[in-house]
Amino acid sequence: MDNMKKIVIAVDNDPTSEKVALNGFQLGLQLNAEIALLSVVDLTMLITEGAVSTKEFADLAINDYKKNQQMLVDTVFKEYKIKTFVEEGIPYEVILNVAKEWNADIIVLGTHGRTGISHLIMGSVAEKIVRHSKIPVYIIPIRS
Repeated sequence: MDNMKKIVIAVDNDPTSEKVALNGFQLGLQLNAEIALLSVVDLTMLITEGAVSTKEFADLAINDYKKNQQMLVDTVFKEYKIKTFVEEGIPYEVILNVAKEWNADIIVLGTHGRTGISHLIMGSVAEKIVRHSKIPVYIIPIRS
């Protein structure tokens, strides 16, 4: 039983995902960790006008996430072998579930730096993960 640390890095398709991936990668290198990139297609956000079915939308989104992850692999992780997951569901639940099933030690995610009162609430996904996670959560503040 090797006790290699495992880190799940949650990224979306935002340009800021590169900063999140880079920070997670640096942490992973320090810990000599196994790394997984995770993106979640949030099906609750889907409002289709009937032109595109939910299934088609999900497929397009999954494709986008896979492309973005591949870009991150090429630019950030390069030769470092990582796992990639693209899942569908409610983001915070999926992130917590994947972290649990994969026996992750740390969750890394970004939070969008907003101004005013809302910056106290980190953003619902990050906030819910921090509240429900049984493992450390490493938050990367992002100025969008």
